Amino acid sequence: SGNLTRNANLDSVRFKLLQAGFPYGLRARDFMALKFVGLCLVPFMMMTYLSLLKVITGWSFHPLAWLLALILSAWLGWRAADIWLAIAAKKRQTEIQMVLPDMIDLITISVEAGLGLYAAIQRVSMRFENPLSQEFMRVLQEVRLGRTHLDAMRDLMRRADVDDLTMFVSSLIQAETLGVPITNVLRVQSERLRDKRRQRAREQAQKAPLKMLFPLVFFIFPALFVVILGPAALRFMSTNF
Repeated sequence: SGNLTRNANLDSVRFKLLQAGFPYGLRARDFMALKFVGLCLVPFMMMTYLSLLKVITGWSFHPLAWLLALILSAWLGWRAADIWLAIAAKKRQTEIQMVLPDMIDLITISVEAGLGLYAAIQRVSMRFENPLSQEFMRVLQEVRLGRTHLDAMRDLMRRADVDDLTMFVSSLIQAETLGVPITNVLRVQSERLRDKRRQRAREQAQKAPLKMLFPLVFFIFPALFVVILGPAALRFMSTNF
């Protein structure tokens, strides 16, 4: 039972690392070792900081405060690696979503020029170095090792976990299953992805004023007030005093 649980945890960690693209070449056991280092290092740093603070300031902390700081720092040290890995996976998904329309355009052009689908995917993926090309090359490698195209593409959907890519791959799988001409599917998906990219760009442009509001209010406006009203305030004070 313990071995099964340990293997299941390692499999879960391995899948998360796979989604993040194995940053810095980390493997599952390396990642677990990193978590244990954080579990020991962060509480040690916290206790050292509190001890120095007590020596410098003379403050006396309640034992419950020490215990609470120890528990919180241990939790943070254990979870820090998971948070970092989740951020890395999210960044990779964003990069895949950004390059997907251009990659599909090139694959569509290659297929229309006479290449087969997977030959076109290989040709385009070899020309670019990005997370999506790495995922496509992984699919082709799995096929060369004996997996079916459909199974390799389904694993790609689950591994990448990007909605646009999932819809694109689902369309390819459905086209292969039903015998629909792949060129038509690629053309339709290429147009759809370009439309979605333009829509996302418009949404980001609409959010820009709201994102600029807080820097304007808290940083730019006070500086402007000082520059504009400062001389007038100094002149007023000099005339009255």
